[in-house]
Amino acid sequence: MNTKRYKNIAAWVLSGSMALGVASCTDKFEDFNTNPAAPTPEEMEGDFASTATLLSNMIPVLAQGQENNYQMLDQMIGCEYGRMTAAKNAWGGDRYYATYNVGTNWSGNMFDTTMPQMYTPFFMIRDIAGTDALTYHWANLVRIFGSIRVSDCYGPIPFSKIGTGSDFAVAYDDMPTLYAALISELDKAIAGLKESAGSTTTASLFGNVDYIYQGNIAKWVKLANTVKLRIAMRLVNVEPAQARQIAEEAVNDPGGLISDPSDAAWSNFLPGGNAFHKVNILWNEGRVSADLTSYMNGYSDPRLPFYAEEAPGGGYVGMRSGIFHADPAPYSAPLVTAATNLLSISASESWFCRAEGALRGWNMGGTAQELYETGVTVSMQERGATIGNYLESTATPANYVAPGNTTYSISAVSTVCPKWDNSASMETNLERVLVQKWIGNYPNGWETWADFRRTGYPKFFPVVNNLSTDGVTSAQGMRRLPYPLSEFNTNEANVRAAQAMLGGPDNGATNLWWALK
Repeated sequence: MNTKRYKNIAAWVLSGSMALGVASCTDKFEDFNTNPAAPTPEEMEGDFASTATLLSNMIPVLAQGQENNYQMLDQMIGCEYGRMTAAKNAWGGDRYYATYNVGTNWSGNMFDTTMPQMYTPFFMIRDIAGTDALTYHWANLVRIFGSIRVSDCYGPIPFSKIGTGSDFAVAYDDMPTLYAALISELDKAIAGLKESAGSTTTASLFGNVDYIYQGNIAKWVKLANTVKLRIAMRLVNVEPAQARQIAEEAVNDPGGLISDPSDAAWSNFLPGGNAFHKVNILWNEGRVSADLTSYMNGYSDPRLPFYAEEAPGGGYVGMRSGIFHADPAPYSAPLVTAATNLLSISASESWFCRAEGALRGWNMGGTAQELYETGVTVSMQERGATIGNYLESTATPANYVAPGNTTYSISAVSTVCPKWDNSASMETNLERVLVQKWIGNYPNGWETWADFRRTGYPKFFPVVNNLSTDGVTSAQGMRRLPYPLSEFNTNEANVRAAQAMLGGPDNGATNLWWALK
């Protein structure tokens, strides 16, 4: 694990973010979280380029390009719990995400990294540009995206009350309040972004600092609507009527969704090279998940050669979660280069969300089968694979045969196939949709972890070593992360109030509000 932090980030934002790693991320966000070495808002007033620089420091919230941030958040949490890759390195300790007994020194990483990464520049953009400016709406969208991900890890978080007062400590929102605020703020951001969509000025001003769309605001509107669709999926089991309403709003919005490979959100923020490549290939600390190869081998999936290298012994052999190997040689490494961009939202995701909505009776602009099959087709196009007769395949996931140690071998846990079946139950077709959504999102596992917690799909192998002492079961997997020590050190009353909002202990076995099948 490389110990260099925040490489190639502007120095004055860097020092502000680093200060927040020591103190609480919610300590008086507006005042404390401003770097005194930075130019003041008065010095930068009217300088549109200054907000571009600030935005460039927020955008990595969508895809963590710095290798240590990527490893601690995406590899260890998103990829592990979303079963995209499996961490193989024990790093000399005995408490890990992969074995469901993550230590307090790591459980706060998502909060302690992402909150200052969002809010240090966000308030400076607000103070420089005002709340009616394009850059404010843009920054607010990034803040919403990041807040969903932080909440996906912990549950209640500070959001609606941040920046509303002068107190050092900020209160948390319970999850219904949080989601109401996220939706309200997202609608404002979408409306604000639309006012500048199609502008050539933004492309010229932001082209070099917008790591996702190079200043194309129309594509950011599509991303915002796709985030709205994500929110709808979170709410299906707890607020079904509201979920339908906001999903239909997102689908019917003239700004559109991310739905074509040319609209997919891939980040070119690659300081020191692609972090997924660095972690898994150069540092040799992860291999493709056995869950993924079980499904894709069974399906003879044309995308697999674009996702993984063949194992040294031939074929595509993933590694199961919850074990560590000094030598990962028998397993398939991810197929990625130092120059590959990092995925935030795939082109296929919105199609699978719409297919799920159609299964639930929502107006998603097509039948569940049509939307599902379009999603698979778009995913194949996005990865450069030839679809062939995949949509007619009745093949099922393969049994997993572990190389060298048959103790780790296990029978397939699903019988779902790629071919649509209108005579199948809603649950079977929902599983079908979410399996393909998972495969299409590789290697971004965050949405899969959320989908698994709210539906039970895709079905995964149990971890080899479940070392939880908090009641995390192998069937349900890790449900959330405990709140960070930094909050108990500096915002204790509010984080303890948030614990009472959970409806269970502050540990990995407690379901989030929306994570109810």
